[in-house]
Amino acid sequence: MPDQLLRHLSIKGYAELSDFQSPNSGGREKPFIRRDVATHGQRLLRQIRDLKKHFPDVQGRRDAAGIAGATGLAIALEIKPKGAIDFKSVEWKNDGVELLTVLEAENSEIVVLYVPEGKISAIEKRVQAYLTTRRKSGKPANMTLVNAIETVRQAIFDDLWTDTAPPPAKNTAAWFQVWLRVSGQTAAEAVAQFSQSAKALRIATEPGYVRFPGRVIVAVHASRAILEQATELLDMIAEIRSVTPTAEFFLADLKPHQQNDWVQDLVARADLLDGAESNRIALLDTGVNSGHPLLENYLHPKDMHAHHPDWGHADHDGHGTEMAGLCLYGSLVAPLSSEEDIELTHRLESVKILPPTGQNAPHLYGAITRQAANRVEVEAAKSRRVFAMMTTSEGKIDGEPSEWSATVDQLAFGRAPLEIGLVDENEAEDGAQRLFVLAGGNIHWKEWAGYPDINSLSMAENPSQAWNALTVGAATRLTDLDKKKYPDLKVLASDGALSPASRTTIMWKKTWPYKPDVVAEGGNASIDAGKNITVGPESLRQLTTAANMQKTLLCETGDTSAATAEVARLCARLRYQYPDYWPETIRGLVIHGARYTPAMMQTLPKLPTQQDKFNLLRSFGYGLVDESLSSFSTQHRPTLILQETIHPLRKDGSSVKLGKMVLHDLPWPDVDLLPLGGTTVSLRVTLSYYVEPNPSKRGWQSKFRYQSHGLRFAIKAASETDDQFIERVNALERAEDDSEAHGDPDRSGWALGHQLRTRGSAHSDVWTGTAAQLAAKGQIAVYPVGGWWKDWTEAKQWNTATRYSLVLSLEVADDVAVDLYTPIETEITVVPEIDIPGAE
Repeated sequence: MPDQLLRHLSIKGYAELSDFQSPNSGGREKPFIRRDVATHGQRLLRQIRDLKKHFPDVQGRRDAAGIAGATGLAIALEIKPKGAIDFKSVEWKNDGVELLTVLEAENSEIVVLYVPEGKISAIEKRVQAYLTTRRKSGKPANMTLVNAIETVRQAIFDDLWTDTAPPPAKNTAAWFQVWLRVSGQTAAEAVAQFSQSAKALRIATEPGYVRFPGRVIVAVHASRAILEQATELLDMIAEIRSVTPTAEFFLADLKPHQQNDWVQDLVARADLLDGAESNRIALLDTGVNSGHPLLENYLHPKDMHAHHPDWGHADHDGHGTEMAGLCLYGSLVAPLSSEEDIELTHRLESVKILPPTGQNAPHLYGAITRQAANRVEVEAAKSRRVFAMMTTSEGKIDGEPSEWSATVDQLAFGRAPLEIGLVDENEAEDGAQRLFVLAGGNIHWKEWAGYPDINSLSMAENPSQAWNALTVGAATRLTDLDKKKYPDLKVLASDGALSPASRTTIMWKKTWPYKPDVVAEGGNASIDAGKNITVGPESLRQLTTAANMQKTLLCETGDTSAATAEVARLCARLRYQYPDYWPETIRGLVIHGARYTPAMMQTLPKLPTQQDKFNLLRSFGYGLVDESLSSFSTQHRPTLILQETIHPLRKDGSSVKLGKMVLHDLPWPDVDLLPLGGTTVSLRVTLSYYVEPNPSKRGWQSKFRYQSHGLRFAIKAASETDDQFIERVNALERAEDDSEAHGDPDRSGWALGHQLRTRGSAHSDVWTGTAAQLAAKGQIAVYPVGGWWKDWTEAKQWNTATRYSLVLSLEVADDVAVDLYTPIETEITVVPEIDIPGAE
């Protein structure tokens, strides 16, 4: 059963230089409810005996329907209070009883068991022992289990519905995933048996299946009412989930007037949440056709701009309108096919930065971007916003800064540049950091036949090298190809792999940042035996709003533009959920929540070298974005957020030297971690900050001369005392070559290690070890390294304070009985900043 989704934990201020003392809870006991043994036991026995009487009736209806082979029944136990039992304790294998599902209700848990014919006695005998047998302690036998059982009844459809989305209306025909339990059969045999029985109930089964240990998944088409009957008569069903339609349904199977019905239904269900009016995505693209019914309520005419007044605000190309739909809703497949209200967390702004004809001169891209940012900020100065820009320029960049990328970095940093950029007379006040989401650029579809080698050779495009921006590449989970329609095609990219359009930075100079930072859904392609490429078909692409509304309301899109729109939407949703989080923090959370898919990890050999890991980072960044991981904590995965300031430099006579480090004591729940001993746990750390760029060519051969400063983190080794850790960090030379001497002396366990993680202005790594080791790693230091602020003394930046965001997550497996979140939530307090004597 998945953990409850919880808000991240913000830690404000600096910690004391002392060991963290967690309150001694004396260990945790499972929640318990007191019962009158005789009354409770007899009530459960009556319910069990009613079920025994029901078995013959169910079997008679199976026989009448011509259903062969089904003899068992799904039984639901209502458990109160939550967490009262270990669910494995109700899987009585000797009796053939199998745990099917566990669902969380409002005040209880619903445990569904498969019980073979005649084996309801497995429950009955335990209740009887509860009534008649006493342990040496005087307590009834099986007291923990039986006291927790509120009711015993036959399972119904709702008990087997494990999807997060609600099921369709009772009499609405739809596609479903049916998860079958399998015991002593091959997957093919189980599917054949189910299909034969399902046919008798007028359930259509799609050919093909997916196999997992103990489960086989088939797709069926039926109404919910018919499936409710099937859950009783077909004893193979373990779970039921929804099947999300693909874009092909809306684009290939619906005529334009039918699309309108779906679109109008979504219009009626969508609305802005309270407070979302001032939360924006500013789309810098080809303009937007704001009359689209899915956009018109969320893009006000006053929020539409153009770089040149003669260009107009409308979309001359179609790209901007497509991106607007994704920025607002994500891929439209899910919201269109849902019956739920769609709660929108942000509005849109549009700045047309490309002319209807011709191109902008390349040297103007940065200036145009700066002026575009100024326009929306002047119009709505008090709004929070995410800037989304999918436009790139071609040309070999090797990762070196350009005027465009440096302007993006300067805008993100939040103050006017010293020597570059155009300052518009209406320019918004400096001092506000900005969040930019950029595309890495696309490989033309005519080159996709060379996938994936062409991706390694194709470098990300300008301005994706911007240090402070969140640069997005494309991966894909879209692999559903209708073989009946397209018998000669096969998908090009496997599930979770790099999207065919996505560029990489493997060929960049090693000193420059890892780009992309993350990847998101960019769609897929198909290929035939002659290596002819098809972009799509529709099921392999994203569904969005079309610009030519007279022809169609919906269209397909993809590539790194679509991926960038998805990440911009995630950033806007995070800014709504956590309005006090800085842009640096939002960027850090997106990176922190990203994960490598199995397909990405398969690009590594069994014993990867540093170069192998380097190529992984240069292709996928830190992985595929995951909104849930970026947005929420759980009891097994608490995430801590620290937003702090640091002075990277100090003046020492006529010299400029590196400033003091910041040391944090972290509230690890020792009382919960230490008893776990050798249990595997992980600690994920992401440090996100902005640098001020130096775009002058005198520093481009050295990454440290481009950045104003750098920051690094060091974790206390399990073998170090607090004093030893402070002494080690203080003693660091902090040279600009980032040698391994900066790292944790207990280097084992880090996925990347110090040398690999220290490029750019966002650093993320994960340590894996034992709970006992993690309990001892309770301090983290953030310290500065050099940059042009230090080298260029005329800049006089030694008094400048800068910000950083530190995101940390502890994680244990979901089946470990521990709550790490609550002890941290209890312990965190606002504490004063401390000065560390001699800390540099």
